[in-house]
Amino acid sequence: MAGPEDSQDREHPSRASAVVNRLVPAAVRRSYAAKFAISLTVVILLIALVGTASFVQVRSISQETATENLQSTAQLRAEAVDEWRSNMRTQARAFSASAVYANGTTEQIDDYVEGVAAQAPGGGTELHYVDTAGTTDVITASTVDRIEGQSTAAVHPTLADPVRRAQVAADPDAVVRSSTSYETDAGSAMAFVSPVPGGEGVVVVVSVFAQDLRTFDDRGGTFATTVVNESGAPILSMDATGRAGTDVGPGFTETASVPTTAQTDRRVYAYAAVDGVNWTAVTAADKQELFRASRTIRRSIGVLILTSVVSLGAVAVVLGRQTVTPLVELRRRIERMEAGTFDVDLSTDRRDEIGQLYTAFGNMRDALRDQIREAREAREAAEQSRQEMERQNDRLDQFASTLSHDLRNPLAVARGHVELLSARLAGFDADSDDPEELLEHTAAIEDAHDRIDSIIQDVLTLTREGESVEETAPVDLEAVAREAWANIDSKDATLSVSGTRTFEADRTRLLRAFENLFRNAIDHVGPEASVEVRATAGGFTVVDDGPGIPTEAVDDLFEYGRTTSEGGTGIGLSTVKTIAEAHGWRLYVDTTYEDGAMFVFDDVLAADDPDWYDSEFEWVELSADD
Repeated sequence: MAGPEDSQDREHPSRASAVVNRLVPAAVRRSYAAKFAISLTVVILLIALVGTASFVQVRSISQETATENLQSTAQLRAEAVDEWRSNMRTQARAFSASAVYANGTTEQIDDYVEGVAAQAPGGGTELHYVDTAGTTDVITASTVDRIEGQSTAAVHPTLADPVRRAQVAADPDAVVRSSTSYETDAGSAMAFVSPVPGGEGVVVVVSVFAQDLRTFDDRGGTFATTVVNESGAPILSMDATGRAGTDVGPGFTETASVPTTAQTDRRVYAYAAVDGVNWTAVTAADKQELFRASRTIRRSIGVLILTSVVSLGAVAVVLGRQTVTPLVELRRRIERMEAGTFDVDLSTDRRDEIGQLYTAFGNMRDALRDQIREAREAREAAEQSRQEMERQNDRLDQFASTLSHDLRNPLAVARGHVELLSARLAGFDADSDDPEELLEHTAAIEDAHDRIDSIIQDVLTLTREGESVEETAPVDLEAVAREAWANIDSKDATLSVSGTRTFEADRTRLLRAFENLFRNAIDHVGPEASVEVRATAGGFTVVDDGPGIPTEAVDDLFEYGRTTSEGGTGIGLSTVKTIAEAHGWRLYVDTTYEDGAMFVFDDVLAADDPDWYDSEFEWVELSADD
C-alpha cells in the first residue's frame, strides 16, 4: 500500500510540469527544433556571460598584480635608500674617528682626507674637514682643492645647517645629515656631518647618489622612483637622470609607515617609507603601460567569445538538419506503432547514432510480440508456482502437526507405563522379581521418550522456526553457549569458551543450535568429549576433539535425514543449518582442521536481512536406520 510519502513523490513531477507548462509556450514544448534553438541561444549567452565575467576577473587580477609589482618596487627602492643612508652614516663616523684632527697639522689632515676619500667604496664621495673654532665654519682640508679656505655657507647653503647642528649635538657619536639633497659637480648629493673627537671641528662626507641607486631599468623606464622628505620635497630621483622630480601623486599626504598606493586618471603611484628617517619612496608608472597586459587579455577573450559563437552557429545548422528532420520522421512512425500497427518501415541507410536508433526501434518492434507472449507465459508460470507454494506450505504444516500428534500420543502412553512400572517396583518381591531387569526396561523407555521428543523438536524447528528471523536482540556468545550446555545431558564431557562477543540473534533459536551441536559432539566423540566455543573475526566456531568428519560426508552433512550415528535422527545438524541461514549467517565445516570437527559460523557480525527462501535446505527421505 502506498503511503503519504509515495503520494507526495508522485505529485512533485506534476507540480513541476505545471510550472513548466505555464512558463514555456506550447509551441516550444512540442517542437524539438525550437528547444534546440533556444538551448543553443542560452549556451551562446552563457559563453558571453562567462567570458565577460572571466575578463573582469582576469583584468582585476592582472591590474592587482601590476599594482603589487609597483608597490614591491617602491619598497625595494626604499630599502636601497635606507641601506645607502646607513652606509654613509657608517663612513662619516669612521672618517671622523681619527686622532689626526686633534693632533696633526693642516698638511697631515689634508693628506689623511685625500687618502681615506680615495679608499671610500662606490666612488663619488667628497670629504671635507671643517674647523669650527672661529665664528665662520671654514673648510681647512678637502678632496676638492678649490673650496679649501671657504666657509660652508659659501660652498653651498645646504652645508651650513648640518654643520651647525653637528657642533651642538649632545651625542659626540652623532651623525647629522642635510635635510635635502643639493647639486654638486658630480650630480645630486647629500651631506653627512660627524664631529671629530677631542677637537673643534667636524668631518663632512658628501655622497653623490650612486649610479646603481639612481638607475632602474627593470621595466625599460616604465617605473620612476622619487624619494621625498616629510614635507613632500623631493630629495633624490632613482631614474637614470638622477634629478629629483616633483610628481609624487595624490596619496603622499595619506602615506603611513606601511606601503600604500594611489591613482590618477593617467598614473599609478606606490609609496614606501624609508626606515629610520622621515623619507618616502614614491614609485610611479603610466596606467597604459602598467595595465597593458589587461588590454591584451580583453582582446584575446573577445576574439575567443566571437569564435565560439560563430562555431556554435555552424554546428547548430549542421546538427539541426541531421537530427531534427530524421527525429520528426521517427516520431511519426513510432506513433503508428503505438496505435498497434507493427508493419512500420524502420529501415535506413544511415550508420550513425540516428541510424542505430532506427535499427533499435526496428528490433524493438520485432521483439515486441515475443515479449508479450513471454510475459503471458511467465505470468501463468508464476501463478502456478504460487499455487504450488501454497500447497507445499499446507503439506508442511500438515506434516508437522501429524508428526507431533502421532509421536506425542505414544509418548504419553509410554510415560504412563513408566509410572506403573515404578509403582510395581515399590512393592516387588525380592525372591521372585529381578529389579535390575525392571530398571533396564525403565531406562530403555526413558531413552525412547527422549528420542521421540528430540525428533518432534527438530521437525518443528525445521518446519515452523526455519522462517527468517524478524526480531533479534543482543546476545553474549559465552553466556548463550554455557546456558545451552546446561540444558543438555553432558555426561562427563567438558565445555570451554575462548573469547566472547556480543551480536544480534534470536536467543531461543541460537540456544537450540548450540544444544544440537553439543549433543552431536557427545554422540559422535563419546561421554568424555571436549567441546570448545571460539570467537572469530567473522563470528564463532564450535570445535570437538573427536575423529573429525570424513571428507566424503561433508557435502551432505547438513541434509535432512543424514546421520553417521547409530542412534541419530538425521535432523539435528539440518536444524542447526536452518537456524544459521534464518539469521543470514553462513555455516560450514572447516575441512583443514585436523584435531576433530570444527563447525564455522561466519558473517555473524555483518549479516544482511536473512531470507528463508535462499536456504540450501531440502527435504529428503529418511534412511531406514533412522
